[in-house]
Amino acid sequence: MIRLILHLFLFLFLSSYSCEAPRLSSSDQKVLNSFWKYAEEHRLGNLPVNERIPSIARFFLGTPYQSNTLNVTREELPVINLHELDCVTFVENVLALAFLEQYNQQSTEAFVQNIIRLRYRNAEIVDYTSRLHYSSDWLYEMQQAHLLTDITQFAGGIPYSKQICFMSEHSQKYPQLQKDSSLLKKIKTIETAINQRTYYYIPKDKINEACNKIKNGDIILITTHIKGLDTSHLGFAWKKEGKTYLLHASSKGKQVMISSLPLQEYMEGIDSQSGIMLARAAKTLAE
Repeated sequence: MIRLILHLFLFLFLSSYSCEAPRLSSSDQKVLNSFWKYAEEHRLGNLPVNERIPSIARFFLGTPYQSNTLNVTREELPVINLHELDCVTFVENVLALAFLEQYNQQSTEAFVQNIIRLRYRNAEIVDYTSRLHYSSDWLYEMQQAHLLTDITQFAGGIPYSKQICFMSEHSQKYPQLQKDSSLLKKIKTIETAINQRTYYYIPKDKINEACNKIKNGDIILITTHIKGLDTSHLGFAWKKEGKTYLLHASSKGKQVMISSLPLQEYMEGIDSQSGIMLARAAKTLAE
């Protein structure tokens, strides 16, 4: 009888622990509470996912830009930061919120699980290399998970044949790779896999020709001339008066903002940027 009681107590304890919503900082909880109200006011739950995305992205307008927010713990953990964003975490957070089934405080744990699905290969946190560091690799894995569709070729993209090796050749920039040589070996294996795939991109002087196939809320991955690197920036398409702008977390503007110039004109002023890849979100979050 005593053993049965102990087993029951252990079961109840573990069940309550596993169902406990992840703890957020007070700043992040404040942002999330404001978002639940925003979602209710804009009836986001009644919209298809692709129509939610632009509205959710707009919610974050003015949020301060902050780089390197994910490398704040010794262990690889699903870090949540809603009050400071870089281009990658901005896109992650917007998509994680867009894929929610309902919008209330009980959805906090589901939001964090969505972050894990969007940030880590096979939604599994094993080590630093589980995180999808290269955007082209992220796009591939999100397609495998049926979360996104690569629409670059459909929009007029041409083959993007670039050798990816930036992380392995600049491992001194990544403390985790410096501390553990086995992680560097894994990164090289990931780079080899990326280089064996077929990707497409739209050169930046051809973007205006593709604009009629770009929809509001499509994910824009900006490719780069930087050796060994696939992309250097992410954001969302923002359609206005028939033109496509970039809604993004800007390091130059120090906040989430909409580009003052249409996308092609905006990119023409940045020599390191070579073109774009395009992705479109699935209608629902795949299980």
